[in-house]
Amino acid sequence: MNETKTQLPKKDPSFAYASLVLVTIAIIMVCGIRIFQAPLAVVMFLSWLIVNFFAHFLGYTYPELETIAIDTIRNSIQAVIIMLGVGVLISAWIAAGTVPTIIYYGLSLINPSYFLVATLLICALTSMFTGTSWGTIGTVGIALLGIGNGMGIHPGMVAGALISGSWFGDKLSPLSDTTNFASSVMGVPLMTHVKHMLYTTVPALIVSAILFLILGFGAGTANVNTDSISTIQAGLQANYHIGLISLIPMIVVITLLLMRRPASQSILIGGALGILFAIFYQGFDTSMVLKAALTGFDYDFNNDFLSKLLNRGGMDSMTRTIQALIFTTGMGGMLREMRILNVLVGKISHRINSTFSSIATGSFVSYLAIALTGSHMFAAIMVQSTVLDLFKKNGLKPENASRICEDCGTLGVTLIPYGVTALFIVDTLNISFSQYVPYAFLCYLCPIFGLLCGLTGLGIARYSKEEMLKLNEEGNM
Repeated sequence: MNETKTQLPKKDPSFAYASLVLVTIAIIMVCGIRIFQAPLAVVMFLSWLIVNFFAHFLGYTYPELETIAIDTIRNSIQAVIIMLGVGVLISAWIAAGTVPTIIYYGLSLINPSYFLVATLLICALTSMFTGTSWGTIGTVGIALLGIGNGMGIHPGMVAGALISGSWFGDKLSPLSDTTNFASSVMGVPLMTHVKHMLYTTVPALIVSAILFLILGFGAGTANVNTDSISTIQAGLQANYHIGLISLIPMIVVITLLLMRRPASQSILIGGALGILFAIFYQGFDTSMVLKAALTGFDYDFNNDFLSKLLNRGGMDSMTRTIQALIFTTGMGGMLREMRILNVLVGKISHRINSTFSSIATGSFVSYLAIALTGSHMFAAIMVQSTVLDLFKKNGLKPENASRICEDCGTLGVTLIPYGVTALFIVDTLNISFSQYVPYAFLCYLCPIFGLLCGLTGLGIARYSKEEMLKLNEEGNM
């Protein structure tokens, strides 16, 4: 006789219950990561059981939650493929001489006093044309960090400049996956979303450039060791054929991305070209180069600085970031299904009736979401599900919400040590979180300018009276 298992009816959590869930997860995160120094992926994966415990009393079974998590994770598979491709690209371009060539010429051409501003602008242009901040950081960024180290500039300042530039270009690029994701989640036309971000990103870039210009003339660049620069260049020439030929893989990738080819395909082609150039032009052993695509480039340069700078990359270097992405995105899907943040925001929604309070609430939800999961994708989904209707009620168009997804969500994961982007930066640049985070100026300034827009009304897209009437008639309010 077949027995049908009765499912518990699903119900929304109370305000107190939702608060308890969030506080519990926060305590687990702090204890696991800060006190016990556990990896983020482990803490997040184990947290699935905690979420399941609370979800049980709302009528959810573990198989149901697991299905929800897997469905959510499926949406992030493209990001996983890009991460693996970037890992291959980094090791291949180092072996091909692409990154070493950029470092060699950069040491000769860039003035130390203007280096930080130059880094900011170079990465901004590269990221805008290619649509990938991670690809920019993993290639041009590594080269610029090497140049800065050779000039004796504080590595945290260099990292802050290249991160700020990379994120600026990424946000305003129609080729960017995060830009497309944010616009699609909010139902905003892509170019409308991009144009609306100009109100926060352009002022943030200008202020960042001024700050980096001041830092560039400060003590960090006062003592440039020219002998050290000559030694680094000599070491690069001793191990590579330096020249424009080595830049061909980079030129091909930029061209493909400008032709709107998929980012993952372009990056993989760039990696394959890098492997070919490493073998047939630089003369590295075939098995070593192919192995490096997985485990990272590993070569004896007889120079400690070059070994530390260039021995990196490979798909394995992305493992920690991918694990974090999978488990944080999965838990985010569970929390969204349970309507935890929806209940919290709904409790105070009647008090949110001004433009500033709407923008501030959207920013708070975004930061709370990334604090819980370290995932900007989850943050965008939560902003869409919790405050988008609230924005419409207050006469604010959805591009205001999509901008918050970028200013607070996309950039915010750079500012928390367990964020997916922060882990990528630490692993890729071989730099600590504490070194770069004070100098990631753009990530702080964009949300500040977003709040200023909400306070002054400048750069805020509003529905006309006719549009509001139409929304009411269509029942979208």
